[in-house]
Amino acid sequence: MNLSVIWGEAAEVDQTLKTSGGEMLEQLQQCQNERHDLNVILKTVAQDSRCSLCPDHWLWWRGHCYFFSFELEENRKWKESAEFCQQHNSSLAVIKDSAEMDFLQEIMEESIQCPFLWVGLTDSKQEGRWLWWDGMDVQHYMPITVEWDADHRDCADLRGGRNLFAADCEEYGPWACKRKS
Repeated sequence: MNLSVIWGEAAEVDQTLKTSGGEMLEQLQQCQNERHDLNVILKTVAQDSRCSLCPDHWLWWRGHCYFFSFELEENRKWKESAEFCQQHNSSLAVIKDSAEMDFLQEIMEESIQCPFLWVGLTDSKQEGRWLWWDGMDVQHYMPITVEWDADHRDCADLRGGRNLFAADCEEYGPWACKRKS
């Protein structure tokens, strides 16, 4: 085989690679442009209040919207907190599983202004019988107890370490509302 033929074939292969490589780069650039355009559209749609799953200042998590009062509202008594939630088509948070408990704890940890949260748990109807806002027993959704139970402490708050504590309902504090999205 002649050396010039080999060089000619090598040049053709090189040109083919350059052409296909150039086409691939062009296709890659086109894909990147389309991705950018889609991201812009998605961001625009996501910011449109008509497409929001939850109202302003509410967080979406696992099919529910949550409102955390700290940094947005003044602290309230338990009953006033519950009334606020009802006025916003929700209730004080009923914690139904450990994942939800972890979610609430994570939100609390992110805020230095939140040592505890009022939740939808009380024994005001019968002393020592803790019921969630939906009427279920405290143990119904997961094994958990309320610490510091006493006659004058009829409302529960959530604190760090996944702990629920009995508290005086007349104390002021932050709260968490929950509703379906």
